[in-house]
Amino acid sequence: MGVLIFLLAVLVVLWTHESWLHRLALRSIPIRIHVNGSRGKSSVTRLLAAALREGGIRTIGKVTGSKPRLILTDGSEEPIIRLGGASLREQITILDRARHEKAQAMVMECMAVRPDLQEVAEHQIMHATIGVITNVRPDHLDVMGPTVEDVAVALSSTVPKGGVMVLGDARYSSLVGRVARGRGCELRLGHPENVPPEAMEGFPYLEHEENVATVLEVTRLLNIKDDVALRGMYKAIPDIGACLAWRFRHLDCDIEFSSVFAANDIESTITVWQKLGLDWSPEESKERTVAIINLRADRLDRSMQFAESVEKSLRADHYILIGGAPERVRRRFHEQVPAGRLWMEFGESAETLFDKIAEFSRGRARVAGIGNIGGPGHDVLAFAANAGGVSGETAYAFPGKCKAEPHGGTL
Repeated sequence: MGVLIFLLAVLVVLWTHESWLHRLALRSIPIRIHVNGSRGKSSVTRLLAAALREGGIRTIGKVTGSKPRLILTDGSEEPIIRLGGASLREQITILDRARHEKAQAMVMECMAVRPDLQEVAEHQIMHATIGVITNVRPDHLDVMGPTVEDVAVALSSTVPKGGVMVLGDARYSSLVGRVARGRGCELRLGHPENVPPEAMEGFPYLEHEENVATVLEVTRLLNIKDDVALRGMYKAIPDIGACLAWRFRHLDCDIEFSSVFAANDIESTITVWQKLGLDWSPEESKERTVAIINLRADRLDRSMQFAESVEKSLRADHYILIGGAPERVRRRFHEQVPAGRLWMEFGESAETLFDKIAEFSRGRARVAGIGNIGGPGHDVLAFAANAGGVSGETAYAFPGKCKAEPHGGTL
């Protein structure tokens, strides 16, 4: 009995100490920005951290993204090492690290998906002075759905009490606005239509006007001029899942590969697909368009959305399925795609996939990796970034809408 009392006392002391450090961190960091949303959270977090640094604000950023990273005050990065699974306690540790680094601002990507945990992340841990919701998309419907409106309600869990809420998706301004008013929070909207085309030309990868508009709305709140904020954004290191593209030659085939894995919900994927101009090639064209679709076995709803979209909003000359797709999803793909234009390559190497693409592409192919970046998605991306793995060949990253000439040297 005495041992139990002693252990309980130790736990109380540790909890009290952690709670005291947490409150100290919150008091020490006057600007706390919590970034939530269906898509673009990592990108907006990175852009915000870079823009604030350029504006002279000592800033720490933390992204979950494809690979969790801590972005330090000088813009350098550290990997976040997890000995176990992801836990919200990680956010408390990061806030304390920001306090030790004497950060004036903390930009934190929300790492919770469940609505109740999103609420904990904001109202018990982050206590943001500025909240951000990048957009609302039909993703994680199994947890936040079943409808997109339900997703908007779930994401509104991180609307802070007091302060300002910046929303990048005006379609849900009424819903999020009601929550904001109930919490004494001012709602501000990003306006992507007001971002001039020339502002987007400074990015060495495909960035979205929606993300840039959201960041600019935040930086204006902090009295950072737009040109300064944009200059900082251009310097931001993109997430590993950012839409980058490479050109390389493989088995006598000129291949242009675009990584669209980060846009892993169907609405975002279609938007990027159209922006890249990956249209159906006419029969007489020498260039084929190919979609490498990486699916997860545990995401049935999302996989079915992709199956329903091929040959419609998501059109390509050829489709290659990789990853894990349940039999129901495979049947739907077969129903949607005419014979001879669909391949299911489960367990094949990335080199084998590109061998097949070179075989049926008549010497030129525009290839996009879509779906999910996990597992074989990383292998496909690594193969393209390393010049197809062919000795003597070189892959180049190229910017914008994948129309420009190679620049910036080899990868």
